[in-house]
Amino acid sequence: MAKITIVTQPLSEEDLAGIEHRLHQVLTVAPPPWSCGLETRAGTGGESFVQFLGDPDVDNEMYFTVLLGSERLTSPDPRLDLVVDFVGNAVADMQRLIAEVRRSRGGTER
Repeated sequence: MAKITIVTQPLSEEDLAGIEHRLHQVLTVAPPPWSCGLETRAGTGGESFVQFLGDPDVDNEMYFTVLLGSERLTSPDPRLDLVVDFVGNAVADMQRLIAEVRRSRGGTER
C-alpha cells in the first residue's frame, strides 16, 4: 500500500478561496446534487457512476476509468466504487469543509 502524506501547512485564505473557486466552477458544469450509482451496493447492470442534478431518466452522469499499472478497474469492483463514492460525495463534503473552516476562523460563509 502506498504511503499517504498528510500536508501539515496551515490553509491560507488564498488556498481556501482557490478551493472554493474550483468548487463553484465545477458546479456550473455539473450542478448538485450529485449521487452515486455503485455496482457493488445496488447493481445497475452496467458501470458505477456519479449522477448530476436533473431527471433520473436523462444521462447526466460521470463515468470513471481507473488504471493501476496494467490493471483496469471495472464494475463491479469495490476498489472502483471507493473512487466513485469519494468523487460523488466531493461536492457536499467540500461545501461542508469550507463552511467549517470559515466558521472555525470566526468568518462568515460566502
